[in-house]
Amino acid sequence: MSADRGLHTDIASHDLHHIWVRGIDLTADLMGVRSFTEMTFLLVSSRFPTDNEKRLLDGVLVSLMEHGLTLSALAARMTYWVDEQSLQSAVAAGLLGAGRRVLGSMEECGQLLTRMETEADAGATRREAAERIVEEYRTTGRHLPGLGHAIHREGDPRAERLAVIAEECGLHGPSFTSLQELHDAAEEAVGTQLPINATGAISASLLALGVPWQLHRGFALISRTVGLVAHIGEEIEHPVTPELRAMLLAGH
Repeated sequence: MSADRGLHTDIASHDLHHIWVRGIDLTADLMGVRSFTEMTFLLVSSRFPTDNEKRLLDGVLVSLMEHGLTLSALAARMTYWVDEQSLQSAVAAGLLGAGRRVLGSMEECGQLLTRMETEADAGATRREAAERIVEEYRTTGRHLPGLGHAIHREGDPRAERLAVIAEECGLHGPSFTSLQELHDAAEEAVGTQLPINATGAISASLLALGVPWQLHRGFALISRTVGLVAHIGEEIEHPVTPELRAMLLAGH
């Protein structure tokens, strides 16, 4: 039916005895041969990463996996507690919490960094582009993505580590320069410390890897899925939902 309607994908195909992913035999040349990180890059970019690209992308994925009892983790744990037969719903509940304010802000940051590169190509300096963006966000009362952190107020260790990895891999290029300019312009405008956070460094890393900003949040979803499954496993053994529920009821 798919062929009759002209539907087609270059991502994967199959016949009675084979499965091909991006034209490569899944069982003969990928399973047990290539890593999860390499497969992720292949699916998104249609090629395998270089060793340095693989290392940076692996750093991105590892950085996002876990951050404790976050809102997304609590959503997953509470959903599983309500219906323990629906693991997929619990994981989905956690992933749905990846938005502009939490976990998913690398998408918006990537869009801003891409805009800065476009303006730089048109003749503006990155600093001029950064100052315009900062002013727009201040005027509208919005929070700049990629900067500041509720916990790591003196510097996000994940952002610092990703910058080091990118430098070591020869991928600390224009996107990181734009991120630094955005950081400097924002701190100068508000007069307070606004460290680059993990999502800012992740955006710069993904752009350096050639991943367009529209897909950046997807990498947060890929990575955090692992953490959410782990939280559900812990909820089975040591549930926090009953205590949380009791605290909420006591508040009434």
